[in-house]
Amino acid sequence: MPLVETKPRILLKNILFPTDFSERSAAALPYAAAIARHYDAKICLAHVVVSEEAVSSPAALTSANRTIAQQEMAILDRCDLLNGLQYEAVVEEGELWDVLSKLIKDHEIDFIVLGTSGSGGFKKLIAGSVAEEIVRETSCPVLAAGPEVPSRAQFQGDMRHILYAADFQPWSAPALTYALSFAEENHAQLTVVHAVDPEKVGPADRDLERCFHRLQRILPADASLAAQPEFVTEIGAPVGVILKVAADRGCDLIVMGAREACYGRPSPPFAWIMLHQIVCAARCPVLTVHG
Repeated sequence: MPLVETKPRILLKNILFPTDFSERSAAALPYAAAIARHYDAKICLAHVVVSEEAVSSPAALTSANRTIAQQEMAILDRCDLLNGLQYEAVVEEGELWDVLSKLIKDHEIDFIVLGTSGSGGFKKLIAGSVAEEIVRETSCPVLAAGPEVPSRAQFQGDMRHILYAADFQPWSAPALTYALSFAEENHAQLTVVHAVDPEKVGPADRDLERCFHRLQRILPADASLAAQPEFVTEIGAPVGVILKVAADRGCDLIVMGAREACYGRPSPPFAWIMLHQIVCAARCPVLTVHG
């Protein structure tokens, strides 16, 4: 049975690009620009002068930080990657998530693109931020470019090969919808991979042939891909399998589902650990979609 019943139609109107003006943030900008071009979306370039600086520093220093941020934003505003795109540059002060959540609401954001150094256990995403908080708190899909993603000079704007990490769970259907839409929009090869973790399943669940045939049935019948999708099933820990398949095929994007918290309980910690490990090691960005 298909995980999604019919051909997906993704409409992106407003993309949030939080930045700390670092090299890691710069590496993510080409992806925001490329996605904005494909979907005719507007980009909100945002920098937050976090409140910790304001609390621990004199008012004059806080003012200087804002001035520096505005100067950096003016440089970003002249970036060639933004030519021909709709965009707005914003510099705000306050608690990071408070500011970002307000921007998401006020600008009707439906997609987020950002860079991360992956340091400190995936704590740093942009200056003063906590990556897990952003991914957990927003319902928007989040595309994160980790420390191993090449600089923007090596990305030409096309996503030629997209990997979707499948686990057959209903909550991962939105991620498949985005993987299919991005593959169609970019005329890209789609690889669907399922890892069978021997430490978490019994012998009956390690039948790769059965998993392979099940994997082939998750796509909607009316999906119009430029090439026949590839299906891969392997026994091994999901992180290792996903990274290996993505590296072997030179993938330009990894798409994964993230389970929403339910009944007041947080999502399983291992899910965030796995996401952290993949983002930190992948040579391409990772798109996380809540289900």
